[in-house]
This record gives sequence, structure tokens and C-alpha cells, in this order.
Amino acid sequence: MNIAGLAIDRRAISMTLTRRAPDSYDPDTGKAITGVPAVIPIKAVIQPATGNQLRDLPEGVRTEAQWLLWSRSQVQLDDTVTHKGINYRVVYVWPRDEGAFYRAALGRTTK
Repeated sequence: MNIAGLAIDRRAISMTLTRRAPDSYDPDTGKAITGVPAVIPIKAVIQPATGNQLRDLPEGVRTEAQWLLWSRSQVQLDDTVTHKGINYRVVYVWPRDEGAFYRAALGRTTK
């Protein structure tokens, strides 16, 4: 097991991740069917992003991203993470080939 994975396991706390299923199409009515959101309990760490970490992000994402999330649970772009009543939108996910964890940049969506 790698060091980052051990740190995540020791510091992670419970929160929820909401992922909306893709929209589909009803051929009988010709209307779109909105995807149903799935609420998934996860354990993760959320920390404020530093200047160096923000520099690693694409330019258009930097202004929205103020937090970093580390988790062993799969995280995807546009997921919503909720912790202590605060919603964060996943605005960027770093591609990972190793490590068995996910790292994402979050933007706060509610006060």
C-alpha cells in the first residue's frame, strides 16, 4: 500500500457523493428523461487548495477550484460532494495510473 493511500485512510471522514445518471430518450413520447441522481456514501479528505496546487489546474478551472478532495472512492467530473451541509462540485479530476485513490478539485456551490 502506498503512503498517500495510508494517509487518506487515517484522515478520511464520512460524506456523500451525488452523481446524476445520464439523461435518456423516450422514443414513444419523443421527450428526454432526466437521469436520476444516486447518493453514495464515501470517505474522503477535503482541504483548502494552495497556490502551487492551483497552478497545476487548467486556467479556466483555477478561479472556481478552492478545495482539494482525496478519496479511495471513484470521483467524476460534475459529481457533487456534500459535507456538513456544504455542497462542492467536482471541477477537475487528476488522471491517475497508480495509487488506488482519487484526487479532485472542488468548487463550493452553497454557503
